[in-house]
Amino acid sequence: MENVLSEILTKADRKEFKEYVSLLQQQEEVFFLRNDILYWFRQYCQQNKKNGRFREKSSVFNFLKKIQELFQIEEHVAILHRYDIAKYRFYLLRSDGDYMEPIDSHRYLDLKDRFVLQHSRNGTSLHMDFLPFYDFSPSIRDTRTVGNGIRFLNRFMSSNIFNRPEEWQEKLFEFLKMHQHDERQLLVNGEVIHNREVFFQQLEKAIGWLKSKNPEVASRSVEKKMKRFGFEVGWGDSVGRILKTMRILNDLLNEPTAENFEQFISRVPMPLISKVAIVSPHGWFGQTNVLGKPDTGGQVIYILDQVRALERHLKSEIEASGLEVSPKIIVLTRLIPDAGDTTCDLKKEKIFQTDNGWILRVPFRDKNYDVVKPWISRFKVWPYLETFADDAAVELRSEFRGRPDLVIGNYSDGNLVATLLSDEFDVIQCTIAHALEKTKYLFSDLYWYKEDDDYHFSVQFSADILSMNKSDFIITSTHQEIIGNEDTMGQYESYQMFTMPGLYQVINGINLFAPKFNVIPPGVDEELYFPYHEKERRIESKTVFWEDRLYHQNAEDISGELEDPEKPAIFTMARFDKIKNITGLIEAFGLSSTLRTSYNLIFAAGTIHLEQSQDQEEKEEITRAYHLIDRYDLHGHVRWLPSINKLDTG
Repeated sequence: MENVLSEILTKADRKEFKEYVSLLQQQEEVFFLRNDILYWFRQYCQQNKKNGRFREKSSVFNFLKKIQELFQIEEHVAILHRYDIAKYRFYLLRSDGDYMEPIDSHRYLDLKDRFVLQHSRNGTSLHMDFLPFYDFSPSIRDTRTVGNGIRFLNRFMSSNIFNRPEEWQEKLFEFLKMHQHDERQLLVNGEVIHNREVFFQQLEKAIGWLKSKNPEVASRSVEKKMKRFGFEVGWGDSVGRILKTMRILNDLLNEPTAENFEQFISRVPMPLISKVAIVSPHGWFGQTNVLGKPDTGGQVIYILDQVRALERHLKSEIEASGLEVSPKIIVLTRLIPDAGDTTCDLKKEKIFQTDNGWILRVPFRDKNYDVVKPWISRFKVWPYLETFADDAAVELRSEFRGRPDLVIGNYSDGNLVATLLSDEFDVIQCTIAHALEKTKYLFSDLYWYKEDDDYHFSVQFSADILSMNKSDFIITSTHQEIIGNEDTMGQYESYQMFTMPGLYQVINGINLFAPKFNVIPPGVDEELYFPYHEKERRIESKTVFWEDRLYHQNAEDISGELEDPEKPAIFTMARFDKIKNITGLIEAFGLSSTLRTSYNLIFAAGTIHLEQSQDQEEKEEITRAYHLIDRYDLHGHVRWLPSINKLDTG
């Protein structure tokens, strides 16, 4: 086979590359990630006094900067070369750095398995390939438009209506006929309008008749006449809106564009979404005294804000369509009998600042179907989720008096439950990851078996793969979260291909170019977050309270006094677990004399009392935090508060 190094490296750089490979082999590590690869390249350049051109423009650097990982195995080096966004080549390099040949992804994953397990396995690994399931759906080609799934589908649909008008106009007509709400027909009555030709005729008649009416009057005034035409409720709340919606549809049928399609879809209830179940099983999901507890923080705030915003949006859209339907949103979570001073032992709780938003709690049950009373870490919930989903389905049917219209999962456990519920109810499923632990815990896929008793990565990553592929659409915060950038892999991209040695290999885990991905950046509550200069919006008593609480107050739940409270503060608030790395911040602060001299460090994280923690990882971080404060003598420079409840900040 041809030596591909001649295609990648210039002749002048071949020797330098061999020297670099030799340097890597002198290190204790045998598995290198991109940061390690570039670090040792800089070390090589420094040791050999290489000039700026070589450091930044040489063929060696251009090749190395695209390598995501490499590892030494026997007399070779296996390389994953991400030559473009979400595109890979795999190579096997001879240990002397003089010969390199391409290999396929199967061989590369097999080498990773051998590297981890230190021997060749008997038999064949289970290979998982989800790509064939996407063969019958349109796929995005341009990486820049990944995450704009709705816009892509609008363009796709309008293009098909234009190119194959009869076929797609018929599909649109049938689609309009099928929508009902609580057994009430919406939009088009198929018994009056029998076929597509009649539909076109009646649409033009309705538009002509509506033009003579006062656009300001309510839709009820024309409801009977519209029914004679064959059109049911859902076109708008006024004559003017009905006319506008029908004109957009008429334009779409005659000169289809993505803009017309998007406008039309946004104006009519297709389908009507009024009953939404949002699933978030782990943590302490409540509105009082929960922040700072393990596995509880941003996700709770995000979901509660989401409920309020979603309710406002649904009410506005439903009213504009001319329907008198009150939306109902239920956050499905776990009931915790040993709830302490929280409300997590209440079966049902109204969500503040909503008309019809509720927290519904269903208990976990063990294999004997007994209720599990204490809180359980998010890494330990997996044995309970199937029974939880079964029980939740019964409760949701009762609350909604039927099935929900949409199920939204949050985090790995919530997405697995949402998958089970969407199958049970046969409804639309949405996935929101919040965090994909595979990218947060380094080598958690390769060495899954070492920590599976504590973290259950094997189950979690399998649940992620299942829910990602089963869901109808996925919401992410950023484009980079899906597909990364030129230098770094995205979180979802990390699920595209990986191995869990001894368990299975994922050949194609998720199609990153599927239109199911949609980027919706999280918003903020503008009543709480506003420009610093709008001082008139601040509540003075709250400002005084928090200045005293953060800088001066002596209390049983606060550790540390500041020698100079007037110094600027470095402030952070997060759960006290390893992945948040607050102890890393404390150590960095302690190591820097400049920071200690010029700033204070204030952090809000869980509790200062070790005995109050229920989570082993949190206990370890609390112990380490006290150790670092003593080790670097940070007394007088650091204050440690419990997590701050957003509702208390006003």
